[in-house]
Amino acid sequence: MWNPAEISEDWLKSHSSSVSKLLEEIEQDTAERFPSGAHMLSGFSQGRLLSLFSRLLKPSRILEIGTFTGYGSLCLAEGLAPEGKLISLEKNEEYVKTAKAWFARSPFEGRIFVLQGNAAELLINLQEQWDLVYLDADKAGNKEYLQRLWANINQGGLVIIDNVFARGAILKPEKEQRNFEKSVGQLNHELPTMFPDARQFILPLRDGLSILQKTI
Repeated sequence: MWNPAEISEDWLKSHSSSVSKLLEEIEQDTAERFPSGAHMLSGFSQGRLLSLFSRLLKPSRILEIGTFTGYGSLCLAEGLAPEGKLISLEKNEEYVKTAKAWFARSPFEGRIFVLQGNAAELLINLQEQWDLVYLDADKAGNKEYLQRLWANINQGGLVIIDNVFARGAILKPEKEQRNFEKSVGQLNHELPTMFPDARQFILPLRDGLSILQKTI
């Protein structure tokens, strides 16, 4: 049986619209400076999907939890409404400094704001109404983030959750799973019925994306 994983990222790049030189530079720099964490970068295919969702929605407010080096942030920012802004939450100080430096070189300088600290604590003081939310930080916290944020998501808004396959660990017996992997699996199980006013679907791209749209 044919395996879609046989299609490489390079093949996708050669048959898709290109990305900016800045994004290419971020991808290369991240691989060199943060080799052990480079897998956390959204990368070409996922980044183009984030950009497409954002361009379709034209959001005024985007929330990202988990900035890393800023690649995904810049992809999401490509669809911002003219007066829109993106707020990204990141705990790691080095990642914050790195991302801010890239944002300063982008067309979105002054429209992307990075807040450093614990996301659960930072969310307490964020009273925005969100059009697009991207969860890509500590996987065990995703359920709490969703429960805190749902009331502040606009009708038609999207929530995108990354790494819902936990690198395949969701298919292991539960006794072999680490705690965060169990959390991912449990949320996958609960999401289809967690919010009555939501449509939800898992897209099997890379490590899996769960996509929710608020309907009311």
